Amino acid sequence: MKVFFSFLFALLFFFTGFSQTYATRTGHIHVHSRSSLMDLEGDNYQMYSTFDLNTGEVSFIGLIKSFEFDLGLADRLLHNERINVVEKPKINFEGTIKGLEGINLKKEGTYDVKVEGTLYIWGYKRITSARGRVKVLPDGSLKTSSKFLMRIEEESVDKINELMKEYLPNVINVDTESLGISRDIDVEVNMTYRPR
Repeated sequence: MKVFFSFLFALLFFFTGFSQTYATRTGHIHVHSRSSLMDLEGDNYQMYSTFDLNTGEVSFIGLIKSFEFDLGLADRLLHNERINVVEKPKINFEGTIKGLEGINLKKEGTYDVKVEGTLYIWGYKRITSARGRVKVLPDGSLKTSSKFLMRIEEESVDKINELMKEYLPNVINVDTESLGISRDIDVEVNMTYRPR
């Protein structure tokens, strides 16, 4: 019986020691949109993500309402029922990181990779690809970063512009065509993963 438990313990240690799956609960996404009226920036530091170094599979998920914007108006808009963060509350990405073959987990270093996958937001599905980096840190954790441009649907822009007109005071004389956000949003994703 003692031999059996020793064997079981050794087996468990072997599989845990060589685990290639990483995770984080504090991933960071930064979004930036420019328009003729204003720049809009927001951050979400509550992204849950997993990364499997064996298969290259990567995913992240977070709540839309966890974004914090530098403009209070944007926070109020996100909590408006017409934006629909109750029925569709999450942002989700499922994809693969290509170019992991040369990563040496035993040595510090930075590696260029390519990310491909599907981004789900507000019920829309976007095929996404981007360049990225994987950095091996001295403690064995991995730091990843990627930037890409997300183009949103015209009807989503129209919906947000409508809501912004409601929230802006009537005394402000601005061209209503230039309100809101651009269809092009810069997205920056940064994650620090630890072995699971």
